[in-house]
Amino acid sequence: MTGRLIAALLAALLTLLLCAPALAEDVQENTQVKHYLLLGEDGYADDITDDARTDTIVIVSLDEKYNRVIMTSVLRDSKINNPRGNPTKANLLYKYHGFDGVIGCMERELGIDIEGAVLVNFENVKPVIDALGGVDIEISESEYIAIKRILLGQDPNMPEGPGMVHMTGRIALAYMRTRAVGQGGDFGRTERQRKVVSQLFDKCRDLSLPELIGVYNQISAGLKMDLSAMDILGALASGYSLMTGGADFVEFRIPQDGTYSYGSLDGSSVLDVRWSTNRTRFHELLNQAQ
Repeated sequence: MTGRLIAALLAALLTLLLCAPALAEDVQENTQVKHYLLLGEDGYADDITDDARTDTIVIVSLDEKYNRVIMTSVLRDSKINNPRGNPTKANLLYKYHGFDGVIGCMERELGIDIEGAVLVNFENVKPVIDALGGVDIEISESEYIAIKRILLGQDPNMPEGPGMVHMTGRIALAYMRTRAVGQGGDFGRTERQRKVVSQLFDKCRDLSLPELIGVYNQISAGLKMDLSAMDILGALASGYSLMTGGADFVEFRIPQDGTYSYGSLDGSSVLDVRWSTNRTRFHELLNQAQ
C-alpha cells in the first residue's frame, strides 16, 4: 500500500513538471503595462494635508499591449499589513507611511511595480469636470436624495429628481462622495467614482495633447506627487496615445466578490481581504485580453 502511494505521488509530480512549461507558455506576462497610484483626500478642505486619510485609492494601469486603461479601486477599509508588518486599514497607509509606504505595500500584495503616485484633493477636480462640460449619469431616488443632502439643496444646478441628469463638477463630486446608497459603503462609492472617471476618459479622447496638458495644469496646484515633471509628461503622452488610439476603459475592484469577509480592527470595521486571491485575479486581467 505504501509503495503504491509513493508511486502515485511520483507520477503526479512528474505530470506537474511536464505540464508546467506548457502552462507558462499559455499566458505570457504582460510587460507593456505601467502602473500609477492615484490617492484622493476625500475632504472638503481646499489644500492637501499630509495627515489626512486617503479614502480614494486607485491603481491606474496604462496597457499598451491590449490597448486599454485599467482603473482598479482598492477599497479604503481593506485590511493590509503596513511596512512594519502590522495590520491597518488601506486608507491609513499614506497618513503614517507616506508615498513610499503605500506604494511598497501595494507592490507587495499585488506583485506589480508602481511607477509613482499622485495625491489629489478632490475639491480641485470640480473645475476639471466643468472644463470638460460636465457628465451625464443616471441616478436613483436614493442617490438624488443623498446629493441634495450633501449640498443642502443649495445649488442652482441641482437635479430636479432621479433619472438621467447632467452634473456640474460640484454635483458630480457630491455624487461620488456619498456612501449611504446603492450597494452601500465604499463598494457603491467607488463604483460611482469609476462611472464619472469613465465619462471624463471618453471626453479626453477629443482633446489635443496640449489641451490635455492644459487640463493637468488646471489641477496641478492641488496635487502632490513623487513623480518628476518628465515622468508626468511621459504618463500624459502614453495616456493620450491610448485614448486617441481607441483604448478601452476597464474597471476593476479590490477586493473582488467572494474574496473577503467582514472583521474588526481596533474597534473599527474592516474588510479581511484574501490578497493572494485578488493578486491572482488582477494578474489574470493584466495578462489576458478581455
